[in-house]
Amino acid sequence: MCYLRWAAVRISSASFQKPHRLELMRRLPFFSVLLCLLFCLSCVKPQADYRPTTTIKDLMDSIVDPAADTIWGSVAIINGKETKAPHTEKDWVTIRRSALQLAEASNLLQIPGRHVAKPGERNEQGIELQPEQIERLINQDRQAWISLAHGLNDAANLAINAAEAKDTAKVLESGSQIDEACEHCHQRYWYPHSAQSTINQSNNK
Repeated sequence: MCYLRWAAVRISSASFQKPHRLELMRRLPFFSVLLCLLFCLSCVKPQADYRPTTTIKDLMDSIVDPAADTIWGSVAIINGKETKAPHTEKDWVTIRRSALQLAEASNLLQIPGRHVAKPGERNEQGIELQPEQIERLINQDRQAWISLAHGLNDAANLAINAAEAKDTAKVLESGSQIDEACEHCHQRYWYPHSAQSTINQSNNK
């Protein structure tokens, strides 16, 4: 009698577990896909949320020009003779800070959505493109703009290294490279017609 009860329980238990296991097997692919999706979502890096509040012109006037002027003005050589050079710790710190500002300004210039100038601002010197023309050129080839910004960053990093090494000759060299990086950008976006005219005149000589 006990045996029959035990057998009945086994049969009843088996009949209950079998459909339950089949149901789990049917749902297994769903759970696997869900786990993979959750894992992928956890690996997605949040995108930067840039909020540019100033223009390229403002960056030039407020950061790039003053920082570059500090580096250019830190060393002077007249007729092959050094007439000005950094000597004190404060001098070197000033050069390094300016170089850091210049390097990071080159990154700020690359932020998407930053306009060249405020609405209504105009260039009045006659040889310059207007802000909307400059912005059009930048947007037509963003990679060229980024490459030129990288050139400025490279030159600024030379100035950082020169300041940290307290190497006057390297500061002078970095100043030349900063000037070259700036001029390459200006000739492409600021006064390309004037630059092309100069090239044509040189070729005609």
